[in-house]
Amino acid sequence: MRVLLIDAFPLASPDRVVATTAESVLTEGGHDVTHRVLSGGPFELFMSSAEREAYHSDEPLVTAETKEDAAAVVAAEALLFCYPTVLFNTPALLKNWLERVFVPGVAFVFDDQDRVSPGLQNLRRLGTITTTGHDIKATMFARDAGRRTTQRTIRMSCNRFCRRTFLSLDAGAPDTAQIKRKLDRW
Repeated sequence: MRVLLIDAFPLASPDRVVATTAESVLTEGGHDVTHRVLSGGPFELFMSSAEREAYHSDEPLVTAETKEDAAAVVAAEALLFCYPTVLFNTPALLKNWLERVFVPGVAFVFDDQDRVSPGLQNLRRLGTITTTGHDIKATMFARDAGRRTTQRTIRMSCNRFCRRTFLSLDAGAPDTAQIKRKLDRW
């Protein structure tokens, strides 16, 4: 299976072991993994005014990096997000990537009657591995926006039979054995 791994951990974070472990487990399992590291790259900048103006046009992808990543998403059969939970949500870096790559014509399409239809029929597997410093009770009380974004909202753009995987690990000392157990089923 072709897997696109989106790594939104800061470069100096000790929790980056999550993304590298996930990549090695998937590669050992025979999957073709494309690992995108967002930190230190062009997605640290927010959407430009040119991109915002082009968002609802026929060509919403105006930069080379958004075209390249949109092509990678369309070519993938699985999408795996690895990120640290920030204020019970995805980090700004990942939100920025989603806003710039998951545009009309890529993540969703409009039919003749302007109804939204899923655009990522190629995605049959959707996964999230995150690290957090909060316990499950506090996370659920805060409504776990990161999980809702990566597992529910994006799922609506995927294949109808898309399977989901979610794993939340303790920040600072993530249990890599749990990653292996979860991803061995892919």
